[in-house]
Amino acid sequence: MFRYSLIYLVILACIFTVNISVCDEGTDYHRGLQLIQAGQLEESVLFFQKAIRVEPNNIELQREFNALRQIIKLRLELPAEKNAVQWSIGAERLRRYYIKYHVVSEHLDLVLEIHRRVGTISRAIDVIDAFLMAEQYQEALDFTLSQKQPEQITPLQIEKARIYYQAGEKEHARKIVRSIPLEKLNSPESLFRLARVQSMTSQYASAVKSLKRCFELTPPNILPLIKKEAEKCSDFEPILSSSEFTEAMATRSVVPSLDMDCAKKWVGTSSLEERPQYFQNSIFNGEINFNDWRLH
Repeated sequence: MFRYSLIYLVILACIFTVNISVCDEGTDYHRGLQLIQAGQLEESVLFFQKAIRVEPNNIELQREFNALRQIIKLRLELPAEKNAVQWSIGAERLRRYYIKYHVVSEHLDLVLEIHRRVGTISRAIDVIDAFLMAEQYQEALDFTLSQKQPEQITPLQIEKARIYYQAGEKEHARKIVRSIPLEKLNSPESLFRLARVQSMTSQYASAVKSLKRCFELTPPNILPLIKKEAEKCSDFEPILSSSEFTEAMATRSVVPSLDMDCAKKWVGTSSLEERPQYFQNSIFNGEINFNDWRLH
């Protein structure tokens, strides 16, 4: 009886030890993520190293850690980069990492600097996104109203509606959306964003109409990726099963295919001019993501 009790205790001790290890790994990993979100990337390295020691064969964990080290290096080197193109590429990579890991303060500082260097509509939207991520609604609105270029007025009206919606002023957002003339929008990106805000504010028929127009103006070799994004976009969830949405998804492009060697020629928004390398890579990898409110 004593022998069996001893074996039982040994088994319990092993289980307890394993559980502690698993908990430690989870704690170290999540502590590392918390530090990343706080902008303390260097401090997070130690916790990732601890997590990897516990689970050395975790490929995804290794991949995350390698990305973290590369981003730390990039963040240190970027301020000294003199080449404008290389700076832009590095800044875009950093921006995407900050969005992925919700590094709020670092993200806001970065996009403000990008916009200072490249004051286009897509970079203005980056800034608005960053303010909204930080839940700084008044700052987002003030920045939006400060943008005076004529070509930015209609696209930024969409952003203004989104700001009011996220700040809880849904009726005000709805009124702004209703005032936006669909016929003035020729950018697939802007039309997709308009459709999202229309769906957010329960204007479903208008959202479907905007989506159809978006699909018509999207090159046919890009269209399947855009439709895929529409299907998985949470803002369209109320209309996903409707016949109107199904009909919209059958919409065909009315513009020529995009020549991937001349990505700049398709200027649906300025983001394509600024980021042709990323845009082309995204197409090849099937990774266009409209949830970032733009064509990558």
